[in-house]
Amino acid sequence: MKILVFSDSHDHCDRMINITREFISKNSNSNGNNNILDYIIHLGDLVHDAKYLQEKFPNIPVLYVCGNCDFSANKNDSEKEYELGGKKFFILHGHTRNVKFSLDSLKSLAEQKKYDIILYGHTHAPKEDYYNGTYIVNPGSISYDKSGKGKSYCVIDITKNDLCANIIRIEAY
Repeated sequence: MKILVFSDSHDHCDRMINITREFISKNSNSNGNNNILDYIIHLGDLVHDAKYLQEKFPNIPVLYVCGNCDFSANKNDSEKEYELGGKKFFILHGHTRNVKFSLDSLKSLAEQKKYDIILYGHTHAPKEDYYNGTYIVNPGSISYDKSGKGKSYCVIDITKNDLCANIIRIEAY
């Protein structure tokens, strides 16, 4: 199972669309099987960008949460849980748990051992941690990088026995 994770797109939909198309093209087999991408996750800012992705790729489920800049969105949709590929996911934008200041609340979630992976955004800076058996991953921002390392997104690969999250830095788009 393969999952693309975007955050903080802030109306830069073309980047996400180009990355998704390129990912599908590079990973489809010679039989033309384009079913290589199982999900897209969007971690907020902006929800309408996630909905636009769903329109562009109607055969790929787009899961999303709202962020602090999603003023007209339902604020109850800031945090969600999913089971994908036999792994438990907790996704959030991050503003509701003050991730710009500390990851303590996410580490507390990891200590409960309920999740295999916690995905968050909001900081516009990519970060990967492994805490108490849980991956805690921020894909960074696809629009405005605040880390000084470039815009980025994440690819999650789930196999029968493993979960791997890789942050990908982009230079183009």
